[in-house]
Amino acid sequence: MEKRMIKRILKKDPKGLDYIINTYMKKVYFLVDKIIGFYGKEEVEECVSDVFLAIWEDINQYDESKGSFSSFVFMKTKYKALDYKRKLENKSEKYNILEETVPDNMSTEDIVLDKENSLEIINIINSFKEPDKTYFYLRYFMYYKIEEIAIKHKTTRASVENRLYRCRLKIKEYMKGGCRYEG
Repeated sequence: MEKRMIKRILKKDPKGLDYIINTYMKKVYFLVDKIIGFYGKEEVEECVSDVFLAIWEDINQYDESKGSFSSFVFMKTKYKALDYKRKLENKSEKYNILEETVPDNMSTEDIVLDKENSLEIINIINSFKEPDKTYFYLRYFMYYKIEEIAIKHKTTRASVENRLYRCRLKIKEYMKGGCRYEG
C-alpha cells in the first residue's frame, strides 16, 4: 500500500499525500513537538505542515535501497524541526537583545558584574561531573521532564531529582558566597 502511495506522490496525486499524512501525522507531530514544542502549538503545527510539504516536494529523493520510507519521513521531520528551532532561537535572541531593558538604578558596573556572574554560573554547570551536567542541561535548558531524563538514561526518577538538587545547591552556594568561581 505504501509503495503505491509513494508512486502517487511521485505523480503529484493528492491521495498519496493524504495517505502519508494519515499514516504519519501522530508520530511527526510528536517529534516536532519534542523539538520545538516550547515555542508553542502554532509553531509546531506550522512545522508539521512544512514537513509534509517537504515530503511532497522532495519525494524523488527517497531511495528505497537506503532505508524505509518511515525513516525518510522521520529524517525530514527531524531536520525541518531543527531548522525551525534555529530560526526561532535566532528570532528570540534578536527580540531579547532589542527589547532588553536595564533598570534605571542599575549602573554599567552592575550590568558588567551581572554578565560576569552569568558566565561564572555557566562555568560551574560545565564543571559538573557526568551525568549531572547532562541532566542539568536537559532539565533546565532543554526543558525535559524528570521522568523523560530518567527513562533516557535508564535510571530512577529519584536519582535524577537528587543529582539536580545537588547541582542547584552548588550554584546556590556560589550565589550566596559571592566569590569568583575557580573551576
